[in-house]
Amino acid sequence: MRSLMSIALLCVVVGGCSSDTAPTAKSIDGPWSQDFSMTGSFLTMQLTSSGTTVSGNGNWCGEAGPCGTLSVAGTVNGNAVHLDLTLIQQQPTTGVTSVEHFDGAFMGLYTLVGTETSDVAGSGAQAVTFRHPVVDPI
Repeated sequence: MRSLMSIALLCVVVGGCSSDTAPTAKSIDGPWSQDFSMTGSFLTMQLTSSGTTVSGNGNWCGEAGPCGTLSVAGTVNGNAVHLDLTLIQQQPTTGVTSVEHFDGAFMGLYTLVGTETSDVAGSGAQAVTFRHPVVDPI
């Protein structure tokens, strides 16, 4: 009997610890970072949505360069996400531009998984994951 009371008390305590500020719906809005296996490479972007339209900007850098800025335009429809990323090289030279196309979906609240293609000839499609940093509300 004592163990049943302990379990019941634990359930009440755990249920009382939930946070009202924790997100309960998927949102494309906010910061996102691409997963990379190469040290020194990164792609970060800040996205906002209005209805199904997505826009944003960010920064990117290859392992040993080049680096630059990016702009994002796309759509979100339920779990489905399409993003066109225009990458503008800033270093070592300026002005070189390429466009990448991400087609994927939400896998949970904080992860986008899909494929990315580039307008660069011969680059092919590659698997890509973007993650939204989870902020602890406490």
